[in-house]
Amino acid sequence: MNKKHLCAALAVLLVGGASIGCGNAPDENAALATTEATAVAVAPTKPPPIIAANTAAPAPTSAEVAPPTPTAQPTMEITAAPTAALTDVPPTPVPPTAVPPTAVPPTAVPATVAPPAPTAIPPTAVPPTAAPPPSSPGSINGLSASNFAIQDRAQLTVNGDIWFEFHVANSTNSDVPFDALGVMPKKDGVDRPQWYQHSWGGNNDVIPPDGLSWDDHINLPEAGNYTLRLVICFDGPACQAQNGTWHTLSQEIPVTIR
Repeated sequence: MNKKHLCAALAVLLVGGASIGCGNAPDENAALATTEATAVAVAPTKPPPIIAANTAAPAPTSAEVAPPTPTAQPTMEITAAPTAALTDVPPTPVPPTAVPPTAVPPTAVPATVAPPAPTAIPPTAVPPTAAPPPSSPGSINGLSASNFAIQDRAQLTVNGDIWFEFHVANSTNSDVPFDALGVMPKKDGVDRPQWYQHSWGGNNDVIPPDGLSWDDHINLPEAGNYTLRLVICFDGPACQAQNGTWHTLSQEIPVTIR
């Protein structure tokens, strides 16, 4: 039963009760009957539903003011924050707790001892090697120049005839064969074999036991300072080709060619 039907039924009951209590007149009864009929006509023809006993507390009447229903607050759904994917993050180094250093006594380091200075060993005196006889002036195969000199008639000019004389002594008391005998010029300290003056040899010649004396001249094509010395060679044809070894028989005589 809805609220509208309930109110109509209550109105009929109130009107009927008032009529009985007050002894209403027939007109009033007629009016009441009309009201009832109207109420009945208004009442639904559907049989009232069977109302089961309600053990619940009676619903509050309109006179009772029900406390306002609290407005439902929207429930805040707390969504769990997505867990960040674990990444390989190196752990933050935690500085160690400062510990006061323990005083460690310094280790005694032995002083480095410098090695003793090496004892100076005096160099062994090596006697000079004697030059072989071929390079020693005045001594080769028993031969030496007992005389070698520039003559007074020498012309000390470019291409002038520079006369010289010599005597080769033989100390062997036998013939000594040789291949070339003559004067070697040296200019500014350098031998000039191209200007060598060949005086004797090349024909199976020998220096006899009593020696050999001779005079000759040499011509020099350039001005300058020279020295002249008597030389001999024992290397066969190589001597005439200036490829043999020359052995000095005399001292060197300086000359200046102008």
